[in-house]
Amino acid sequence: MSNTVTDTNYPGKEFIGSTFGAKGLQQEGARQNKEGQAQEAQGQISDLGSGISDRVQGTVGGAFSSLTGDKSGQAHYQAMHDAGKTTQRGAEADIQKQAEAEQASRGH
Repeated sequence: MSNTVTDTNYPGKEFIGSTFGAKGLQQEGARQNKEGQAQEAQGQISDLGSGISDRVQGTVGGAFSSLTGDKSGQAHYQAMHDAGKTTQRGAEADIQKQAEAEQASRGH
C-alpha cells in the first residue's frame, strides 16, 4: 500500500479534493462520508431498539420476580432495565445531536 492521499480513509478527502480541484477525490470523500453517516444512523437505531427492549424485559421480568419473591431475579431484571435505559438515552441524545447538526448545516 502506498502512502498517497487516495489510499487514506478519513473525512478530509472531500475537503482536500475540493481544495485542490481533484474531483475524483472529492467525490470519493463525499461517498465515504454518506456511507459513514448511514452506518452511524443504523447503529443508533439499533441501540435505540435494544435499549427499549431491555427496559421492557427488565420491567416485566422485575414485576414477575417481585410477585414470586425472587430477590436475585429482581436485581437481575433491574440491572437489565437500567442498562437498557442508559443505552436508549444515549441513542436518543446521539440522534438529537445529529438532527441539530443537520439543521445547523442547512442554515435553519
